Amino acid sequence: MAKKGMNIRYKARKRERNRYNPTMNGNDSIRNFGMTCLYVAAFLGLFALMIFGFDKLGLFQMKYTAPEKEETKIDYVNIPIGTVFNRAEKDYYVYFDNYRSSVTSDAYINELLKDSKLRVYKVDMSKKENAKYAGDKANTKANKVSDLSINDVTLMRITNGRNNGYLYGSESIERFLSK
Repeated sequence: MAKKGMNIRYKARKRERNRYNPTMNGNDSIRNFGMTCLYVAAFLGLFALMIFGFDKLGLFQMKYTAPEKEETKIDYVNIPIGTVFNRAEKDYYVYFDNYRSSVTSDAYINELLKDSKLRVYKVDMSKKENAKYAGDKANTKANKVSDLSINDVTLMRITNGRNNGYLYGSESIERFLSK
């Protein structure tokens, strides 16, 4: 009763495990151990030669010295120019001066500012990040940092984040502060 075209599949035989299992004698194991030791010794020798060679070429010399870490100092008087209009106080002065140059820095104005009733913040215009706000003409109506244009020694009074007074020039600032 076999049907035509019927393919019968037979279950495949299980493969035989460990079919090739040669037995090792004592001489083969000694020879294999010796070859392994020889390969490891050759690798370590090449590695040592490579390290000594790199050392002779100067690749392992210490050229970089880490900078010494200084203590972090927080200055509450000298501020970056970007924070001129957003200080915590409601009413304060901001004094713009070039502190790097003793010729333009006015010590008398600094003494007068110490006696001020309002808090005084200082901006050093000699710093690189503040240099882009130095201009030929002063903008006395600046209310944003991007509008600032400082051309001389300047004193601004900031009230509620807005420009409330703008003086420039040493003489006018001295007259205002000495009143």
